[in-house]
Amino acid sequence: MKTQVIQALDRLDPRLLVGMATLLVALLAFEGWMLVLRKPLAEYRLVVAHSVALSSTVRSLPDQASTLDRLAAELQHLTASLSGKLQLPASDNRIAATLMEALDRSALRHGVKLSAVKPRERRPVSVFEEVSFEVGAEGGYLPLCEWMLDFDNAVGNNVNISEFDMKATEGGRVQLTLRLALYRPQAQAGVAR
Repeated sequence: MKTQVIQALDRLDPRLLVGMATLLVALLAFEGWMLVLRKPLAEYRLVVAHSVALSSTVRSLPDQASTLDRLAAELQHLTASLSGKLQLPASDNRIAATLMEALDRSALRHGVKLSAVKPRERRPVSVFEEVSFEVGAEGGYLPLCEWMLDFDNAVGNNVNISEFDMKATEGGRVQLTLRLALYRPQAQAGVAR
């Protein structure tokens, strides 16, 4: 059988033999690349892809310093909003006087007569102290309504009307009794009274 193979090879063209040997060497090299080099090359490409993805993620994240500055500005704005237009002094007497002054100015502007401002109980609400006042006023129905609607401008947005009662009196006038609740931060509430 060995002689038959040698005779068959002698009959073949020498160029075909060189081509088959070259093809065999190329197939062996390709198989070696598949077995030895393909896995590290795939891992390298995976590492490069992860690196690109992570760098784009890091670039898209906001800068922490600018985020802190933005949050500080928002906190300052919210603190100013909570303080309202009526700056509440630390002492209870000053709060009552400031509130009476603001309500009286607003009442005069709307043609309403302020008849009473009485301090009520104080109680903690979350991180605030609620300071209540009972307020009495007299006037026409529409001026009283306008006066109540103007509370945000007169005393600030940290004041809420918790209760109110309207009664008709002689001469077509209306008597109004309402309870105002002022809110101030607990830290400010602890200052001298």
